[in-house]
Amino acid sequence: MNTPTFAADRRAHHLIVGDGVVGRATAQALHAQGQQVVLASRHAPAAGATEATHLTVDALDAPSLRRAAEGASHLYLTLGLAYRIGVWQRDWPRIMHNAIQAALASGARLLWFDNVYLYGTPLQVPMRENHPIDPPSHKGRVRARLLAMLLEAEDRHGLRWLVARSADFYGPDVRLSILYAAAMERQLQRRAAWWLGDPDRRHSFTYVPDAGRALARLALDDGTWQQSWHLPTASPAPTPRELLTESARLLGAPTEVRALPVALVRTLGLAVPLLREVGEMLYQNQQDYVFSSEKFMARYPDFRITPYAEGLTAMIASLRPAART
Repeated sequence: MNTPTFAADRRAHHLIVGDGVVGRATAQALHAQGQQVVLASRHAPAAGATEATHLTVDALDAPSLRRAAEGASHLYLTLGLAYRIGVWQRDWPRIMHNAIQAALASGARLLWFDNVYLYGTPLQVPMRENHPIDPPSHKGRVRARLLAMLLEAEDRHGLRWLVARSADFYGPDVRLSILYAAAMERQLQRRAAWWLGDPDRRHSFTYVPDAGRALARLALDDGTWQQSWHLPTASPAPTPRELLTESARLLGAPTEVRALPVALVRTLGLAVPLLREVGEMLYQNQQDYVFSSEKFMARYPDFRITPYAEGLTAMIASLRPAART
């Protein structure tokens, strides 16, 4: 087992670009360790959303991001873009370029919160950090291009980087996820859940507060750089049907889980743009999607991964005000 080596200056300056659930969870974890944290996004956060200082920064504006990163020791990319391939192809390379240039100018280390879209098929069981990179989707090819940009910046300019990958995520206030959008939102309305694909295939989900704590742990460890890490995720992986049966019980909703056939999703996508965007990623729901965080746990055996039952209860508690009474 490798022994973590932590930076001598534990009061580094962390700039987190993206104040969604992952960015906020990371900021909270760093703040709890006495770190100086600034959250940056294009819009002001909701009142009381986080204890971190907030900056209004557009990651597409290179000078703005570079100014925001002045004095930073760590620069995180945790932001998301509209789920449209045209937006991803246009904006993600610009954002990564701007982040790399800002990190190099300030001497900051760059952490990128990523997903598994760039992995080839069939998905290995389990998926580990050495999974072949051969994306079958347009969105996956964008993600692979971004990784190539990091590697090139390391080779040419000595960039210190780290990629932290997550499975599909869930947890308090998580709404931009397939688990919520296709299934739990319907359960909140006392309707049967849908699942886009096969609900009886195993499918891992990463608990967002765990992801935030893990990003903070990786950032403060001098031995984690120039490599990719799978963020801690509970095992064994459940099936969507198992998770959604439990969420239905907690919400008093029908326990039925209706499989929406992939062919139907693609047909509907001809008329509904969002379904068209989702359609190319549905291969992930037609096979076992089992995410391994063994590498992380070997380095940090004391890290407590939140069990699915506990995480699902916390997610339901955060969403319950939206349910009909």
